[in-house]
Amino acid sequence: MKVYECCGIESVTKKVYCSSCGKEIINETEVPDEGTVYSYTVIQVPPAQFAHLAPYTVALIQLKNSKAKVTARILDKVEIGDHVKLDSIEDGAYVFIRLGSSEVLHNS
Repeated sequence: MKVYECCGIESVTKKVYCSSCGKEIINETEVPDEGTVYSYTVIQVPPAQFAHLAPYTVALIQLKNSKAKVTARILDKVEIGDHVKLDSIEDGAYVFIRLGSSEVLHNS
């Protein structure tokens, strides 16, 4: 996963110019497709285009080795602090899965 940085602010969204200083963003770093659940919520009543997914979990993921956070759909039940990994990108949305405790131990 790529992270774009300027002025100490990191984002997974590629922008041409920094929203803080207005300079062109040229710092691009590759970070692992893993992270930690920072916050989450379960969507019970979604917008019409996502009705087929309900109920589903959306989480804010703190990416590993980065200050950047990404909003993603989670395929498993999660708690704050759980380790997760990118599973796929569907319709432009990140979809993460929870790593099992044995996977976390081997990948730490």
